[in-house]
Amino acid sequence: MNILPLQVNGLSKRYAANTVLAGVDLTLAAGEVLCILGPNGAGKTTLISIILGLLKADSGEVRLFGQLQAGISRSNALRQKLGVMMQIGSLSANLTVFEQCDLFSSYYANGYSAAELVALAGLEQHSKQRFGRLSGGQKQRLLFALALAAKPQLVFLDEPTLGMDVAARRSLWQQIRQLKQQGVAVVLTTHYLEEAEQLADRILVLDQGVIVAGGSPAELKALTQYKVISCHSVLDNAALLALPGVQQLNRDNNHIILHSCQPEQTVKALLLADESLHQLEVLPVALEQAFLQLTQASQTTEEQAA
Repeated sequence: MNILPLQVNGLSKRYAANTVLAGVDLTLAAGEVLCILGPNGAGKTTLISIILGLLKADSGEVRLFGQLQAGISRSNALRQKLGVMMQIGSLSANLTVFEQCDLFSSYYANGYSAAELVALAGLEQHSKQRFGRLSGGQKQRLLFALALAAKPQLVFLDEPTLGMDVAARRSLWQQIRQLKQQGVAVVLTTHYLEEAEQLADRILVLDQGVIVAGGSPAELKALTQYKVISCHSVLDNAALLALPGVQQLNRDNNHIILHSCQPEQTVKALLLADESLHQLEVLPVALEQAFLQLTQASQTTEEQAA
């Protein structure tokens, strides 16, 4: 029987009358990238902090590689299996890149050498530069590399590409894919929905302390109740909004974007109403649109219950 790197059962946390987590369950397999999405205040940071032992849950349990966790007390063998990159991470401003890597390398008997960590960060040309003099993106790359110092089997990445330019972000994405290929389990939190779509095997949407949806990026997009129709049409707004299934209209001159919950019926009516219709495309919704719909639906349910 395979032991899962991470199991969370019934995790709850309250601050006075404010419920931050309400019975959260999740699992993570080896070689899987799990992305936790949610609006600000959804409970993501609290969830990760409890898993890492930085906060105490009111109820529920956390198991890392089958071991029940209680606070930050854990064996050295277990520590060697974990890597953590927090969103707000910092290091001594006066140590150089190489000195930081050398320090972290010394913590682990079978981890990466200092030179290997510098290479992982892609900072060979900056190895003698002090941490405080690095750009935001360079700091993130170094923090990412240091999270891998132990050659961990389970990695937590909290907003890992914050402050990175497009090229650096895509380079780090490739490193995360390589971790997956090596069988490393990854927990990822991000505000970049494209990042979640590119990397995640599975996404959990956390809203108001509750998992409101879960599945692959494609499965989450399929939960939305509409598709996107793009076309060029001479029809006016009133005629377009009167088409069956149309929920939303955006236009730029004759370029039309429709959101329809009955895309087949909408397209049929469009073709009948506008003989000059061209550049017609029916597209699935983007993950961003699915995320907004899922979280807005959760908030509406909460307001109705109140």
